[in-house]
Amino acid sequence: MKKFLFTLILLTSAAPMLQAQAKLGHIDRQKLMLLLPERVAAEKKMQEIADQLKKRLDAMAQEYQAKLAEAQKAETEGTMTNTQKQIAIRDLGEMEQRIQDAQEKAQSDLAAQEEELLSPMVNKTNKAIKEVADAEGFTYIFDTSTGFVLYFDKGIDIMPMVKTKLGIQ
Repeated sequence: MKKFLFTLILLTSAAPMLQAQAKLGHIDRQKLMLLLPERVAAEKKMQEIADQLKKRLDAMAQEYQAKLAEAQKAETEGTMTNTQKQIAIRDLGEMEQRIQDAQEKAQSDLAAQEEELLSPMVNKTNKAIKEVADAEGFTYIFDTSTGFVLYFDKGIDIMPMVKTKLGIQ
């Protein structure tokens, strides 16, 4: 029992000393990502892809509008039989579904492309942050851009060191 009590006292008295040795740092990773030179090229590529997808969706929407106008005109003029109306309604419904599917696919493709373009930049910043943390002896590095760090007073902003590591001014 005495050994247990002695160990407990030793651990509780040593805990503050262990915590005092922790070196804390922070960085605004979002700001860092915006400073990367390759970000401009990635944004341009994303915009090009988004424009291509928009053109396809616009073409599909125009085709749909043309068929809808044609069906409405035929119905107004009374030149459409009930069977033709049913076919037109079915065709328009199928076109609506294809447009909706194409929109979902476009969003998915755009998200995948963004991930593909951002991944090398995230890996590059991760590596630089880790190298700075290792070289400077940091125990923790907090990302202040995530919103999870509610307060920081002590600690060191490692942004200048990481920018130097990445060769960014």
